[in-house]
Amino acid sequence: MKSEDDERFTGLMCMMAENFNDEISEAGLKMRFGMLQVFTIKQVEMACKKILATRTYNKMPPIAEFIKAIQGPTPQIEDIAETQANFVISQVRKLGSWRTPVFVDPITRDLMNTRFNFKSLCQQAESDMQWFAKQFKEAYRAYDMDKHKQIEMTGKLKKLVSGIGG
Repeated sequence: MKSEDDERFTGLMCMMAENFNDEISEAGLKMRFGMLQVFTIKQVEMACKKILATRTYNKMPPIAEFIKAIQGPTPQIEDIAETQANFVISQVRKLGSWRTPVFVDPITRDLMNTRFNFKSLCQQAESDMQWFAKQFKEAYRAYDMDKHKQIEMTGKLKKLVSGIGG
């Protein structure tokens, strides 16, 4: 939003407050404008309409709800794992074992380079793909959980580790 959208934004927020039988202070307006400034006034207006149509609050919703209404819900890891498993299977069907797929998702790429073998997967029967999908999704979730536990190596530690094993 731009500073010239301030009046329209104030009108939207006053309308929201009126709908929820709530009040909004000038400081609250400034805070909301500042937090939602990265979006266009049209996006904020659409978020207001979406919130009004799916009322879940008895008072003025927090800023996070406006952002969620604009951006949509954050995909859960299970949804991402399912999508990636389906993508791998589609690549098996599309490319077969004679071509190499490109996996943009870093977790999928790592799993397909370390745990699963694409060429072996291409040799599996179609009926076995459901078992691959199940194993892949479990591995994807586990990988994502482990990813959050990893720490960055410092320069000295990298140097020490690079000398191990050869």
